[in-house]
This record gives sequence, structure tokens and C-alpha cells, in this order.
Amino acid sequence: MTRFSLILISFLLSSCASVPLSTMLEFSSFGKDDFVNIKAQDLRAKIQVDEPVLADVESAELALELTTEKGIREFKFPLILLRQEKIAPVAGFFSKSAGKTEYTLKLSDEAVKNFIATQQIIHDERSGKLNFSVQTGFQKFPSEINEIGLSVFLKLSEEKGFVTLFDNAKLKVKHEG
Repeated sequence: MTRFSLILISFLLSSCASVPLSTMLEFSSFGKDDFVNIKAQDLRAKIQVDEPVLADVESAELALELTTEKGIREFKFPLILLRQEKIAPVAGFFSKSAGKTEYTLKLSDEAVKNFIATQQIIHDERSGKLNFSVQTGFQKFPSEINEIGLSVFLKLSEEKGFVTLFDNAKLKVKHEG
């Protein structure tokens, strides 16, 4: 049986951010059984975005793409806001980081039910590839913003902490009009 692989890709916006080596190591042995054993109610996503930009949390969702010999199936699970916090800017001797807004999200009640049903579908598959992503939009960008920093974290169980998917990836902002 071919093992399922988990690829962690985040956001609809394209960027040239690198996934930290620690994340690749964390998920190098992640397989189908690991995915099936996730407790949907414990799943969390965390997004940090440079101020003054704000995420559109109403559009946030967890997406799964399952590729098997039968074709590609896509599953989407709405995320709801659990907590929103401001992170103060940090000024160091050699560097300075912008203030950030941090959003902690979880699956909605309906998404928990659908995620569990999806786990059964994946459990029944003999082989395939699974792409796991967190997607969201943003509220209108201020015209003076040309680049933002974005970090995305994922927590798959209550016992383990958040795993960094992207750490302060720089996204270019294109203003239309």
C-alpha cells in the first residue's frame, strides 16, 4: 500500500516562502494513519499578518485535496475565529519586526462532522496523495502597503504544539486601479 503523503502549502496568494526544515522533518513520516487519527475538534490554524493588514476570517477554511487513481477530490472545511490578538512590534539591535495581528482558528461544528466523514473516505482509499492547506482572504489593503509579512501555523493535536508552515513569508501586494 502506498503511503499517503502530507504536503503543507498555505494560502491562495502565491509567494516564494520556504517551509522551515523543522516542518519538513516533522511531517516526513506523516502517513494515512496519522491523518485518520487526528481529532477534528483539536485541529487549529494560526495566522499572523503584519499590521495594518487584516485577514478576512469569514473566508478562512481548511482545504484538503486527495489525489488517487480515481482522480482528484477537494474537500473544504470552514474555520471560525477562536481568538484574535495583537502582537507588539519588536525592536532589536540589528532588526525590527512590525506589529502583527494573530488569528487562532478552529473547525466550525459542521466542519468537524465533515472532517470526520472525510477521514473515513481517506481511510478507505488504498493509496493516494493528500495536500493540506489553510486559505483566507484579506480585507482591503491600505494603498501605502506594497509588501506584508505572513506566518501560518498548524496544530494537529492537543498534545503537540503548533507547527510552522511559513514564518514571516513576504508577500508582494498589487493594487488594482
